Amino acid sequence: MGLLAGGLNNILGPRILAAIGGTGYAIYAAAQYNIFKAQGGNDAAPIPDSANTFSIFSGAYIGLCAGMLWAAQGQICLTYPTESQKGTFFATFWVIFNLGAVLGNTISTALSWGAGSSGVAMNDAMYLIFIILMAGGSIVAFLIQPPGTIIREDQTQVETPPTNVLREFVEVLKLFTNPAMLTILIPCMSSNWFYTYQFGPFGDNFSGRSNGLKAIFYWLSQAAGAWVLGNMFLDNTKYSRTTRAWTGCYIMAGTTLAFFGGGAAFQYASDSNGWFKKGQHIDAGDNFGQFFGPFVLYVCYGLYDAFFQVYTNYLIGAISNDSETLSRYAGFYKGTQSGAGGISWALNGFVFTTDKGNKLSATTQFWVMVIPCVVSLFFFAIFCKVFVKDTTEESVEHGSSIKAH
Repeated sequence: MGLLAGGLNNILGPRILAAIGGTGYAIYAAAQYNIFKAQGGNDAAPIPDSANTFSIFSGAYIGLCAGMLWAAQGQICLTYPTESQKGTFFATFWVIFNLGAVLGNTISTALSWGAGSSGVAMNDAMYLIFIILMAGGSIVAFLIQPPGTIIREDQTQVETPPTNVLREFVEVLKLFTNPAMLTILIPCMSSNWFYTYQFGPFGDNFSGRSNGLKAIFYWLSQAAGAWVLGNMFLDNTKYSRTTRAWTGCYIMAGTTLAFFGGGAAFQYASDSNGWFKKGQHIDAGDNFGQFFGPFVLYVCYGLYDAFFQVYTNYLIGAISNDSETLSRYAGFYKGTQSGAGGISWALNGFVFTTDKGNKLSATTQFWVMVIPCVVSLFFFAIFCKVFVKDTTEESVEHGSSIKAH
């Protein structure tokens, strides 16, 4: 849906796509609440087939909705700003986006903390609060203004020429022959790849309430990191756009080495010292000293995620100012990102499993996470060298118009 939603957004507009897209989150939360009630709050209890079916349906439905929502968001963040504001616009979105996660984890942590290190991390009140908030988001989407009514800060207007289904389908297919999109493909696919490790083997080290506590600061660090990179570096108009793009590339290289170097040290120390055996969890309330080091590392992972997302979107926005083109680019980014993310989860859920006797160790999963990020650095550098210019010039690439306003 991510791939198709860029074209669909050009036809229906971001207001309709965001409103429809928002419904998936409330449905998904309701499905998880249904499982929670069916199990009586006991994670080890069997799940009825009906609850499983609803959950699987909700997973597919939220995937369709997320594709639409992110295409609408991508067009807004990449099209509405001027060339010197694109890092700030996406960073602003990323701050708002992650403050939602901060709010959610704060609510869940506050309500579950009193249950102790072995307590249930969710309850009826939390599920109902999330469902209501998510449903409200879909309604608020109707307040989004149509792109054709938007006047940028430099007094240029966002253009929305008429289009149709056939044209959009053809233009989406052409993205896979577009040199710029093919160059940024590996970074797009890598941008959610690391979640499988961070939310899986690494997160499994923590108790339920400590997971919520560290998640609050993980998402806060994402908000802070997005603003620092997007606003303070990528949109620093004291320097040319090519200089800013290369600065971002250097920051990505440095943080990749530093943060994953720390992650490797933690993972190998954990294995060699026999820390965190099965059934034992790090708990901030019981042993804060043991919690602090992995907590700081997790915060660094949050910073890295924000840097990766903001920088990738900045590069995509640097090669066009055209509303239609950027909507398709945003769909390409989300579609390839989600496709790779699905593969990552599927490998751990269906291919490498305990039942088959080939389950990957936590250390192996760590390196599976790191390698695509390292490879992405080379493609970032190629993209900066070949495609990023100080200003977007009018040209035509494989039938897709790239306009500068």
